[in-house]
Amino acid sequence: MSKSILINSLILSAGILLGRLSGYIRELVIAYKFEISTQADNIILMLTIPDLLNNLLTAGAISGILIPLLSSDSDIEEVLSEFTKKLFLISSIFYFLLTVIILFIYDYYLFSMLAISLFSIFPNIFTFISSSYLQYEKRFKVQSLNTLVFNVVIIVFLIVGFQNYLFAFGVVIASILRMIWISYDLRFTNIKVSYFLNKTKYNNIKYKMLIFMIFANGLIFINPIVDRMFVSFLEEGSVAILSYAQRINSLPTSVFLTTYAVAMFPELTKNIANNDTFGINKILKKSIIFNLFLSSLVALIIYIFSYEIVDLFYGVTNISSANMLKISSALNGYVLSIVFAGTNAILLNIFFAHKWYNKLIYYSIFMFLSKVLIDTYIIYFGYDLFYISFSTSILLILSVIILVVIYYLSQKDGQKI
Repeated sequence: MSKSILINSLILSAGILLGRLSGYIRELVIAYKFEISTQADNIILMLTIPDLLNNLLTAGAISGILIPLLSSDSDIEEVLSEFTKKLFLISSIFYFLLTVIILFIYDYYLFSMLAISLFSIFPNIFTFISSSYLQYEKRFKVQSLNTLVFNVVIIVFLIVGFQNYLFAFGVVIASILRMIWISYDLRFTNIKVSYFLNKTKYNNIKYKMLIFMIFANGLIFINPIVDRMFVSFLEEGSVAILSYAQRINSLPTSVFLTTYAVAMFPELTKNIANNDTFGINKILKKSIIFNLFLSSLVALIIYIFSYEIVDLFYGVTNISSANMLKISSALNGYVLSIVFAGTNAILLNIFFAHKWYNKLIYYSIFMFLSKVLIDTYIIYFGYDLFYISFSTSILLILSVIILVVIYYLSQKDGQKI
């Protein structure tokens, strides 16, 4: 295991841990003020729907394309400028399409608040592109605190009493302040903020490739958000229950089990660029073994003490014991996903580093459609909320199996590894 990767992973983990803890406090404030109610559902949706586009656009286009481009192109300023402009245009189109979709799903009151909160995706474009560049430069400290900055602002707005339209505007303000935070760290690199807005002379990044990558990887990362949208059609408070369970589940998965994959990505792309097969396989093997061992221990603890953990997180609120049991049940459904989350992230990074985009898009569309069909089936036949979270675990196991098989067949067919 590379010492530098481990150190960067620990830095990311520490920053993301603070972000997730602040996210927990955010959920705690929501639970304390609104318990399990329609108002809680609306606030969570105003935070969730923008994340739908954030995860779709940034997880797909930025992490999959930008870092490999920065590793192979000497004109970094041109890459950043071209990438920012084209992603901004694509994001505008996606914003319009999503607002049309939610117009037909929700009543006008909730739709108008969601449409306002969705404006937060535009400052987020700059934030996430800057974060990827800082990852490329192996500057992890400031960018790992992005979520913390955002959540602190949201918590302040909740405590002050921002609701409805005011809260929707608060989501946009929080995103702008997070953008300002990340721009500060750029002062210590060779890149200035103005470079993102420069006129570009090149046309190396094709719109087709960007859209391709958005669907190749971004679809995977929106599954938890899809779950929240579907459960909004269940009984009142279902969105809040699932969100509270997801918040607990996200602590081990995103704090450390998947941050190692993020930290290893720059080194992995350089090894592939140098055709260092030994280095690639060494990183892959040790990373997967390490993640499976650690995540299995965490998953076992959460499964055994699920109710106690939920009580530890939300016992200080006014949530009833019956609803605490529902949150615990949903959390148990996510247990298997904890085991395989890190391995899945590592395998995805292998595919991105190799630029196996054609394989990724078919895989991602299959996984996304599977999730939508399963959620539709569960909601239509009125199954318990537990099956929504449990289906996420099953699909993640299936994801790991599919990625391993594709990787093995690609090696067998003699593709460059």
